[in-house]
Amino acid sequence: LEGELDAAKEVGGVLPSVRRDVYESLVCLLYDNETIMFSREGKIKPRNYFLTKLQDESKSEIQVTDVAHPQPDLLAITKELVQYKREDGVDLTADLYLPANYDGTPCPTLFWAYPREFKNAKAAGQLQGSKHRFVSAHWASPVHWAAKGWVIMDDFSLPVIGEGDVRPNDTFIEQIVSGAKAAVDYVTSRGVCDPKRCAVGGHSYGSFMTAHLLSHTSLFAAGIGRSGAFNRTLTPMSFQSEDRSIWEAQDTYITMSPLMHVKKYSLQECVGKLLLIHGEADENSGTYPMQSERYFAALKAFGIESRLVILPHERHSYRAKESILHMAWEQEEWLKSLDP
Repeated sequence: LEGELDAAKEVGGVLPSVRRDVYESLVCLLYDNETIMFSREGKIKPRNYFLTKLQDESKSEIQVTDVAHPQPDLLAITKELVQYKREDGVDLTADLYLPANYDGTPCPTLFWAYPREFKNAKAAGQLQGSKHRFVSAHWASPVHWAAKGWVIMDDFSLPVIGEGDVRPNDTFIEQIVSGAKAAVDYVTSRGVCDPKRCAVGGHSYGSFMTAHLLSHTSLFAAGIGRSGAFNRTLTPMSFQSEDRSIWEAQDTYITMSPLMHVKKYSLQECVGKLLLIHGEADENSGTYPMQSERYFAALKAFGIESRLVILPHERHSYRAKESILHMAWEQEEWLKSLDP
């Protein structure tokens, strides 16, 4: 339930008598074919489950669960679903988190994303997410930095569009740079971001994205790349949504390899430092640990401030409590220089 109170957009063209800022979704239809289970959550209310009957005019509900807030330190964080445009007019979105008791001054800002491919601008510009989803932080999430005084642009849109016969990856770098610049410009224009204290990060393809943004822009003072791929010649048959082999699109494979741009990275006006984290037993065929090891060696050779952390026994996604806590510590230490 969100948006303006427009009867034309409501079921049956009738406005609800009570408007609640919640997010609800159908879970299942029960065996009697008239009882449904649904979930309900709000920004500060965890997801809980309810039962109701489809033909019940009283609209009575039975609450099945009563989950308490698992992360009370996030209660005062403000979440917004924001919209802005890329320089070519493509609509973009992001989940913007402001720290508790935000006083209106520019803050260090962490940008976290995962690029996605689209065949047209309309599909790329679709509104994603909801401002009413419960604010929480799982092990891979950047949201907990908002509890430390940071502004967070989580899941900021980085669409890579290839219309008609054009392949999205043929202009991958140009498009993610444009998307990142639009995101930084948006929060800077809002007055919430200190553009000299911006960091960027991501996991897997998001790590690959991070390396490119540090190589081709001076927007970010620091980066965090987890379990990424940096040399596309090591994935010669295909990668992500790229279905051409290296023999069919050699220039694309070379251009899309951050390893090939390390010298350019070292010559940026602002050379952002980069933390690389990788699971020792990464089973993903595109992100073997060698990817981070070789990239780290190149970064050091060109004098770029960087650090490589290998997590013992971990795969592409990290599971052990010890690994996750160590990952969190490494990330905290890496961004301390930008702290409020």
